[in-house]
Amino acid sequence: MKRLAPLLLAVLLLGGCVGLPGRTDPPPEFRLLAGNHQLARDPESPAAVWTHANVGSKIAAFGPIERTIAYTPVAHRFTADEADLTGHVHEYVAHAAKQNWMPMLIAAFTAPGTCPTVTAPTFDGLAKGLGTNKAIVVLEPRLLGGACTDSELVTRYLTGAVDRLRADAPNAFVFLDASVGGRSDEQAARLVAAGVARAAGVTVNVGGYTGIGELEPATRKLFDALSAATGRTDYFLLADSSRNGAAVGGSCNPIGAKIGTASMFSDQPGALQQAWLTVPGLSDGPCGAAPTSRTGEFVPDLALQMTG
Repeated sequence: MKRLAPLLLAVLLLGGCVGLPGRTDPPPEFRLLAGNHQLARDPESPAAVWTHANVGSKIAAFGPIERTIAYTPVAHRFTADEADLTGHVHEYVAHAAKQNWMPMLIAAFTAPGTCPTVTAPTFDGLAKGLGTNKAIVVLEPRLLGGACTDSELVTRYLTGAVDRLRADAPNAFVFLDASVGGRSDEQAARLVAAGVARAAGVTVNVGGYTGIGELEPATRKLFDALSAATGRTDYFLLADSSRNGAAVGGSCNPIGAKIGTASMFSDQPGALQQAWLTVPGLSDGPCGAAPTSRTGEFVPDLALQMTG
């Protein structure tokens, strides 16, 4: 826990200073939570780190970010440049297990807009770090059907990832991503080729702003197409609801974007689950409501706009 210890201590100390939200009665134990009472908070999220660093400040954004973003359960993004991927993943999921939390991990090992170059060793490290712990794991958002034109390479890469995680991290809920969109039959064909029949389900809207009302009919068609192609009717459909609380135009820091539902689960086949897979306030690049920001930078003013 060397990496997490300072931040976890800050969380505990901060709770006494600014009123860290307390635990509530557990919700129904939906299958995707695997008996855990709630999703995991991420003490390493950019919003949490910024909040810890600004305790006691008079920055206008502090209160809204602390109340509505910093301690909301959210996925943690792991990248290929981790110095000790196995150790970091292990300590992260082990901490969540001690809290009876379900951790959410994003495996973003391929740089946006490129073809995958990292092979088995990276996923070996991820799988070893997970071990027998329970976790929701989203593989390579926006890679499938995305900018890489070598579809066979993408398929082999994702198939290998699914197989490795199934073998070495048997309690992980592994998700392939369909956030790029497209016709349901085309999406289903790509997902089947990438090994979805051996995965827990599919994610949509990762890093996006599309509202649930628009996502639900599209994902229902995708669910039906996958069921017809594979014979399975137990796929989970999980939408990133972190930034889709308002109708907006554009996909790069659109003006007027708001945070969405923190989490919503159902055991009904084909139902669209909701959770935060992106930290609100992370910039999409120098555009829209954050014209001078860098991609992936946490922008307090952008986060503040999303909480209003």
